[in-house]
Amino acid sequence: MKKESIFTPTFVINTLISFLFYIVFYVLTSSISTYALQQLHQSTVVSLSLSSVFVIGALIGRVWTGITITKLGMKRLLYIGGILFLALIFGYYLTTNIPLLFIIRIVQGAGFGIGATASGTIAGHIVPASRRGEGIGYYALSVTLAAAVGPALSIMIYSSLGFTYLLGLASILLVLTFVLIFFVHVKELSPEERAHALAHQPQGVDKFLEKSALPISIVAFLAGFIDSAILTGMGSFSTALHIPLAGSLFFTMYAILIFLSRPLTGRIFDTKGDNWVFHPTFIFFTVAMLLVGLAGFFNPTLGFVVLLIAGGAFGLGYGGVAPFGQAIAIRDSNKERIGVATSTFFGFLDLGVGGGPIVLGAIIPLLGQGMSGFRNLYLYSAPAVIAVWIIYYLIHGKKQKVVV
Repeated sequence: MKKESIFTPTFVINTLISFLFYIVFYVLTSSISTYALQQLHQSTVVSLSLSSVFVIGALIGRVWTGITITKLGMKRLLYIGGILFLALIFGYYLTTNIPLLFIIRIVQGAGFGIGATASGTIAGHIVPASRRGEGIGYYALSVTLAAAVGPALSIMIYSSLGFTYLLGLASILLVLTFVLIFFVHVKELSPEERAHALAHQPQGVDKFLEKSALPISIVAFLAGFIDSAILTGMGSFSTALHIPLAGSLFFTMYAILIFLSRPLTGRIFDTKGDNWVFHPTFIFFTVAMLLVGLAGFFNPTLGFVVLLIAGGAFGLGYGGVAPFGQAIAIRDSNKERIGVATSTFFGFLDLGVGGGPIVLGAIIPLLGQGMSGFRNLYLYSAPAVIAVWIIYYLIHGKKQKVVV
């Protein structure tokens, strides 16, 4: 039987839109703290918080999208998210007032959350069910590529041209998304399906959360929390080891291994099932955290090599959580609840990644001073991943059929 096609024009365009959304996210977030610290003369706490509050806005946007996407439609919400995301960029030009900048970051984060969730929901609808893991895996490469390119591009432009040019780049990219959205063609719910879905829409907490997506979303939250230790501390850790280049190449290796493995892991997920992907994922995730911690004991040359290997293992490990977790979340939900399932999954993931730095910032000084604090954090993170692995098996993995 001929395989159903994944790479339709709408799939490719929607994936490019996702890439542009995340590029703008990383371009702005990677330099906003430095801008506040250097140009606005704010404290480190305030400067870092300008990055964190964006995640709060994104979470609000994702939740709102989940409960309104049935009524408003996926493509309309894609436009709404893009408009908010773009419009708030001009707020940076107009003010240096810190409280107002916090509001701008939160509202802009909401726009990003709306647009990203709408795009993810569209991907869930247009990917053939028989190839959902493979298709969502390819779609998620847009985020991987943005994570590899965005921060480096941001630092390069900010250091050479300044924050204003970053805002100009972000504006151009978001205007481009509006052109691309016009070419997105997705089958929305019919008036009858929409009326039925709205009439039978759950009330209370169930309106905001998709219960079937909760188990894998809890796993994503815990994995994202551990991942935040890498996102928050890798730059400082590698600098303390006198190998800052390794900190950057860690994420390059992360992206490369995801790109190389995704076609294989996507097919395994669709043909063999969840556990065939997630068990190896947790093994590589554990090895990655252990290697990062061990790099703190070696000389710079050996530590450099170990961090590169760890970056590759991190790609094979944590790199599989988001795409295949999303595939599980939407697979186990009804058609009209795909938007809620998507917002539930990414809401939990964002909460882990965004909330992790706050908690870990208080824990690191208790584990040691300077480099040793980060090193011990990464070493303790390895058994923490194993604990998440056990939780995954208990709340999801053991219910899956064994495929040989």
